[in-house]
Amino acid sequence: MHGGIMNLTILLALIAAWAAIFILKRVVAQMLLRKAARLALSEVGKRALTRVPQQVSLLKADSPTWTNATAVEQQAAPLRSEGFKDLGVYSVSTIPGVFIRMMAHPETYVAAQIYDHPKSGSWTELVTRCNDGSTDSLSTLPPTGMDYPDWFRKIQADKSTANNQLNRQFLAQREPHGIKPVAPEEAVQEFEECYGRLSEWRQERGITVKEVAHVTLDWVQKKQAAGTIR
Repeated sequence: MHGGIMNLTILLALIAAWAAIFILKRVVAQMLLRKAARLALSEVGKRALTRVPQQVSLLKADSPTWTNATAVEQQAAPLRSEGFKDLGVYSVSTIPGVFIRMMAHPETYVAAQIYDHPKSGSWTELVTRCNDGSTDSLSTLPPTGMDYPDWFRKIQADKSTANNQLNRQFLAQREPHGIKPVAPEEAVQEFEECYGRLSEWRQERGITVKEVAHVTLDWVQKKQAAGTIR
């Protein structure tokens, strides 16, 4: 996305789609040594950025059409046992098919976002905001190869670990000082605002050739493992 993970997930899908046009399997590393290939990779990143929404809104979804309903509930149940409040399910404007189950802990100020993505599956992100504008995030979404701004501190977590354990890990590893007291009813607005900041940072910074190459190679390897390309 926060929304930081959401944001980077969108970029991943878009970059991979564009990369399929420019880059053949098994030659990504060699292409990086060629000027023409680097220019092509740079163009991939520029085109991907034009497709990324600069702002999103979360819309309450009373009857979500889940892709991974069981997985979402398996991630939500351990958080409820930790005292998280269920805030409902939301769709994401301009991103059809994606649903987010929002939860929040009223005492620790941790927001939980359980994503349901038709292609990337389901994963959890735990976040806290700080008074200085920074964000701490723990995510079970596998690394995408995309960089983050300095103010977005990301902890990579194993999806096989139960979410109640991940919550305790996050509480121990997040920045302990200056935590912003975000109430559960403010979690949606915070998500939208953080997404906007991440999108603005990405638009200003751009996507590096290295990032595009990393994502593309990962995409090719997954396609090869699935037997869709050889």
